Amino acid sequence: MIESFRGTRFRRHLAGGSISLLGTLLLGVPLFDIWDDASNRSWSILVILAENAFFLFLAAALAGGGIWLVRADWGADRVVTVARRTVVATVAFGGLLGWAMVLQLEVVGVLRPFTLALDGVLVGAVTAFGISVVSTRAAAVERVVDEERSQNELELLSRVAGNLEAATDHEQAYGITEDALREALDGVSFRVVIDQSVVAAHGPRASAGGTQPAERVAVGDRGWIDLWGGPFDHRASRTVELFGAHLDRSIRRIEREQRLREERDVLEFVNRTLRHDLSSDLSLLDARLRMLERNVTFDDEPRADHLNVALGRIGEMHEFLGTMRTYMESVLDEEHTLGPVPLCPVLDEHLDALRDAHPEASITRESVPEVAVEADELLGRVFANLFRNAVEHNDAPTPSVTVDADRLDDVVRVRVADNGPGIPHDRRESILERGTHGTESHGSGFGLYLVADAVENYGGEVRVRDNEPRGTVFELDLPVATG
Repeated sequence: MIESFRGTRFRRHLAGGSISLLGTLLLGVPLFDIWDDASNRSWSILVILAENAFFLFLAAALAGGGIWLVRADWGADRVVTVARRTVVATVAFGGLLGWAMVLQLEVVGVLRPFTLALDGVLVGAVTAFGISVVSTRAAAVERVVDEERSQNELELLSRVAGNLEAATDHEQAYGITEDALREALDGVSFRVVIDQSVVAAHGPRASAGGTQPAERVAVGDRGWIDLWGGPFDHRASRTVELFGAHLDRSIRRIEREQRLREERDVLEFVNRTLRHDLSSDLSLLDARLRMLERNVTFDDEPRADHLNVALGRIGEMHEFLGTMRTYMESVLDEEHTLGPVPLCPVLDEHLDALRDAHPEASITRESVPEVAVEADELLGRVFANLFRNAVEHNDAPTPSVTVDADRLDDVVRVRVADNGPGIPHDRRESILERGTHGTESHGSGFGLYLVADAVENYGGEVRVRDNEPRGTVFELDLPVATG
């Protein structure tokens, strides 16, 4: 940076010095004329000075102009431009007048006119300097105006993009676009057409029939913006193109959000209806089967087992409906929030339930930090699904489930390890996707998807690893609650 500053300073001084040197050299013209007149003519000194005073002033002004250029608050490029133009113009004037002097000397044989010729060079040099200063200043002002215009256009584009992003319906988006076009185009007639319908128009030409627009800008594949007047420079055309692109994205977003709201309403209705009807039917079946269990004595054990299996399946279906109800409430409730949930009580509750359901399994809870994690009521279902999956799909003589956890800064890493058949590497990503069944599973494929989806909504992560010597380890990173 220091080297760059020194280089810029040197260029400024070199350019200004060249102007001052030129002025100093040309100062010799009127001084020579004064000496010549005083030596060869009987004129008074006042007459001689009066004849050359103006040229003395011009030469001194040119020399002082170089000093002014060095001290001015102009950029180095502008100073160099002024110096270059001045020197080039001076050389051009000098060359032309020198050629004229040579011709006069050869034809007339008189040396006197060269003084006037050199005075002409001085006038040309000063004129060139003045023109260079004025033109350079004008160019600088034009650049400043251009930069301000570009800045205003960027601010307008940013404001329009933000307003369109916040628009909630088509009419609002069209109104924002119309206001933006009026501000950007300043009196130009325009018309916005979306899906073959005019959604915004401004100016007499936009409403006049049969007039062809000077320019047409696409709004995605949904419509276009017609402009009258012109011709339009690249900046204006580019601005309208950006407006069209932002409008197209806004329209698609609004329609997508409308479809999601409609689908959400339908999903909520179907969910509520199915849960109500299924829950009622399951309660009725459970009551009838338990009445049968109390009042009927079966002669053979297989028939009694059928009844027990049916009652067990009804209980599982009730539990599944509860899980679905909790999950759908968290999905459909826009105001659903997370909060601190103590980790150890949730783990212990569902590990105890697993022991009761599977007394033949070896279930161990090792060290777990006493912390609360950022979660909701689905956290228990997450662990219940993992624990049940670890036992029910386990082909070991004695199914084993081990749970432990460590705190790693702002997350708790919970590990659920089993000694089952394991999960192949090529299925570890897909096993957590919706509708994918686990190893040897005949269920709905919802359990592990719920695990992955819930943990992701908590801001956590689920990974699947190998257990040693066999089996699978599910690792859950859960954010520690801050409140």
